[in-house]
Amino acid sequence: MSRLSNPPVLGAALVLLLAGAGALGWVWLRDGRVTPIGIACALLPFVLLLWSVSGGAGDRSQTGITAWAATMFGALVPAVYAMQSGPDNWFAQWRFMLGFGGAYVAVLIPFLMWLAAWTASVPPAPGAMPVPEYRLKQRIRSLAAAGLDVRIETPPGQPDRLLVARDFRGGRRSIGMRLTFVSGSPGGHCVLAREVSLIRGDKPMNASEARMSSSIRSRDGTHPDADLIYDASLTVTLPSDTIRRQIALHIADDRVEIAGDKDVASAPANLAHVLTELVHQSGWAWQGVFADWQRGCR
Repeated sequence: MSRLSNPPVLGAALVLLLAGAGALGWVWLRDGRVTPIGIACALLPFVLLLWSVSGGAGDRSQTGITAWAATMFGALVPAVYAMQSGPDNWFAQWRFMLGFGGAYVAVLIPFLMWLAAWTASVPPAPGAMPVPEYRLKQRIRSLAAAGLDVRIETPPGQPDRLLVARDFRGGRRSIGMRLTFVSGSPGGHCVLAREVSLIRGDKPMNASEARMSSSIRSRDGTHPDADLIYDASLTVTLPSDTIRRQIALHIADDRVEIAGDKDVASAPANLAHVLTELVHQSGWAWQGVFADWQRGCR
């Protein structure tokens, strides 16, 4: 599929064009004319979107981020022009502010929620038939035999789920992926992945983590930047075609081997990419989720 014909690009272009048309329509009703500068302000975000997508990276996550940023900020460009071309007192244009602001929130929030789900998903490999659920689980369990230091458990009373976790820094940190297998749904076979990052009393690794502690110590060369920190956060690792190509998973029967860079595959932060590629090659879709109410793949 062409980068310009991706669903998020088409959706973002539609939102930007509607925003520009709404702002120019208000200027026309108010002044009875639209200047060339107004048309340029209305079309500028649309042109920047197409230029950024066509010239940027081809990863799904990069396409989604570009569409997200261009839509959030670009839709405001024609609105700012409409406000500045009117009376100096912006509150005199309260009708436009109310109408455009309401439309901005009503259209943009659902679009961004859909775009986030699209960005965090990976469709099945083209032409790959989905393997049965038990075989996919067996392939995931074989990661431990492939040289990856992972823990794989089935939560009690939840046979449709697997918990895949990776501990590092002496067990003080871990990244866990709770996988829910959804088969036979209208969207086909998919794996819902909810990612949890845990820090159990570890020293901060950077200045941002140092600020997480309530008792930051002075940097005098003797004391650490902060006390031990504890944190639990829900995250979604965005798909990366580049990292998955570096890992180069090879599946033989139901055994998984790392045919590419083993250091990349063993990095704790890349656990989601390993699982994504395994699910992708097995004919299932991958969907990163934040909440339990997300029950289907895009």
